[in-house]
Parts: sequence; C-alpha cells; structure tokens
Amino acid sequence: MKKFKAALSLILIALMLGSLTVCFAATEEKPYAYVNVYDGKDLVLSMYKVQKTDEDGDGSWTINDALLSAHKAKCKDGFASVKSDWGLSIVKLWNDESGSFGYYKNNAMVMTDLTEKLSETSHDVVYAFVYSDKQGFSDAYSFFDESVFEGDQGDKKTLTLNYVAFDENFNPQNVPLAGATVYFDAKKTEFKTDENGKVEIELPAHSTIISAKKDGMTLIPPVTRFNRTEMTGSPALIIVIIVSVVLIAVVTCVMIFTNKKRKAG
Repeated sequence: MKKFKAALSLILIALMLGSLTVCFAATEEKPYAYVNVYDGKDLVLSMYKVQKTDEDGDGSWTINDALLSAHKAKCKDGFASVKSDWGLSIVKLWNDESGSFGYYKNNAMVMTDLTEKLSETSHDVVYAFVYSDKQGFSDAYSFFDESVFEGDQGDKKTLTLNYVAFDENFNPQNVPLAGATVYFDAKKTEFKTDENGKVEIELPAHSTIISAKKDGMTLIPPVTRFNRTEMTGSPALIIVIIVSVVLIAVVTCVMIFTNKKRKAG
C-alpha cells in the first residue's frame, strides 16, 4: 500500500513538473517590435507586431527588416529601400513612391538610417509615414507618452500628447499639444487634451487603437494601443494547463478510490 501511494505521488509530481516545463516553453517569445504606417491620409498599420527576422540578410535586425516584415505580411511588394547619400533610405512605402517619407523609432527621430538596430530585450516601435505636405513637409509628428498599455473597461487613464517642433537650428523639441480630439479606432470621442497636452479618458469595452486629430493642424497621427486586461497566454499554454489539471484530478480520484477499496477489502 505504501509503495502504491509513493508511486502515485511520484506520478503527480512528474505531471506537475512536466506541465510547468511545457508552460515556460510555451510562453517564451522571440524578440519583436511594433510597426505603424501612415500613408499620408490614413493609419494603414497600427501597432503591428513583427518578430525578429533578418529580412534583408545583412546580419542584423534593423528598422529596414521590421518594415520589410510588415509589408511582406500586409502590403506585399509595397516597400523598398536603397542606399543613397543619406544611407539606406526609403524609396517606396505602402506602394507610395513620392519620396516624401519619414520614420521614427520610439517616438524619436532616427539620426542614422534604416540600418538602425532594434532591441532584442525591449519592444521598439517603428513608425514610418508619408508626408501629406510633399513640398514643405509641414506635417507634425505627434505621439502619446505611452505606446501600449493595459486596463479594464471603465478605468480612467491619463495620457499626454506631444508633437515634434523644430527650432531655428532644426533641433527637434517635444511640445504639448492642446485642444486635440481623441479617437478610438478612428471614431471621434468627447475627450480633448488640455493646455498641457493631457487628457483623461475612460477605457472602452475592448482593445482599441487610440489616436488624435486637431483642427487647423496637419498631424502625423499618434498611435497608442489599449489592450483590455484578460487571461493571457498562447493557445498551447492554455491547453497544457487544462490537460495537466484534468490528469492530476484523474490520478487523485484513482488514488482515493483505490485506497477506499483496499480498506473495504
């Protein structure tokens, strides 16, 4: 009897350890980045996740790779880059070949070129865009202070909106954007930024792309992703947990039933 209990105990321990090992393996993710694309009229790609892939074969994971990956998935053959006097540069973005392009990484101007490397430990945000003003390039790049966050429906959340202005020496400066209207999934809301660019919003019932517009000002629109708090994990992880719980329950029931039967006998 003691040997039987010991054997069942070992089985239970093995099942639990095995399930934990598979769980950790299932939740391990490769490095990834987010990509936003604005085509001069609309946000055509918002916080799209791309896994680390050396698309151009240069041995590094760069902004160029992230844009190639995003276009490969969502706008095939819609992106191209070439080496120029300014380094590796965009010549085609979302099928636009106007030459009026810009791109930022983590809401900061990239001071090198498309070969700028991406982090493998944090999740960079790459934002590439077409200027709607193709002569004066007066479109103002704007951004919220958070690119992605979680919460529950009805929660209050304060965001700060800024835009990038340039001084007489063309040095970028972040300036609070007042009087901008907030949009949820391209739908206008009643929320507006104050004189400091701050706005308190009430979180919607589902995950949402948050952006903003301002009358009389041409913005490269800000992009923030709200993820509704929920049970997270890959389908494989969830299946492993369910199967492990069921197996443990079955083994426990067998052990109890066998023990009672032995006592009755």
